[in-house]
Amino acid sequence: MIDYLSLTCQLPPDKDYMEYHGKITEDSFRSQMYKFMCQIERARILYYPHKFGDSTNAAMPFTNIILNPKYYICYEEMVDCLFSIFDTSDLIFEDFNISGIHLASDIDTVNVETVIATLHVKRIRLSTFRIIKGTIYAGANPKSRIYNKLKEIEDRMKGGKRVTEEEKGLLELYKVLTRFEIAIGSPGMNLSELREKATSLVSYFDRLEFIRATCDSPCGVMQYMYRHMNRKFRQEVAELKDKDFVEKIKNTYSSGVDKWFEQNEPF
Repeated sequence: MIDYLSLTCQLPPDKDYMEYHGKITEDSFRSQMYKFMCQIERARILYYPHKFGDSTNAAMPFTNIILNPKYYICYEEMVDCLFSIFDTSDLIFEDFNISGIHLASDIDTVNVETVIATLHVKRIRLSTFRIIKGTIYAGANPKSRIYNKLKEIEDRMKGGKRVTEEEKGLLELYKVLTRFEIAIGSPGMNLSELREKATSLVSYFDRLEFIRATCDSPCGVMQYMYRHMNRKFRQEVAELKDKDFVEKIKNTYSSGVDKWFEQNEPF
């Protein structure tokens, strides 16, 4: 699934629409990139760059729209939201550059602790790898993030933040759910290409690989650890053998994306 989408364009958003559906706030101190921000129910709109000099500001996209596809039943519903934000029936999707996108895949057979014990991320510097409060961060762009999805939902609920009905259902359905997420800045595509290319982004998950728990020859630290694991932990580690588990992550992402693009609006 796609868990985050940042779009930029040169079109000004419709002020009346934003004032009706949200509240426009102004950055009077040039501390932020954009002078105005409006949070509506399912999108955040930032517009009018003002942090730098006139020439630099003029070269920047006038508007940045931040969306989370999980708040939309399907792609077409998200696009309808864009038409409303810009109050037009004639948007040119090529004019919307994708400045950031997050890919996500949820797996219910392993927990984060097991992943920590076996994970290797290709082509990253050690300085960009860290584990904070049980969440794994690896790389810069793209950045991999692996965490306990159920706990993240519960934390949002406790903090009074928005949680979808589907997410509430996950809390009832699963005892373990690990989110594998990859954040990509400037993937080199526009909104018109998203439907066609979203599935191909699955190759970013190939950066993940897992040390084998068993092999024909000694495997160093992992081989030693395996002899001391309890049965439950061994079963979880067995899920992470070689490419099989990475393919499972990729297939889960792809099926979620395909469903989102193919599904029709509920009216």
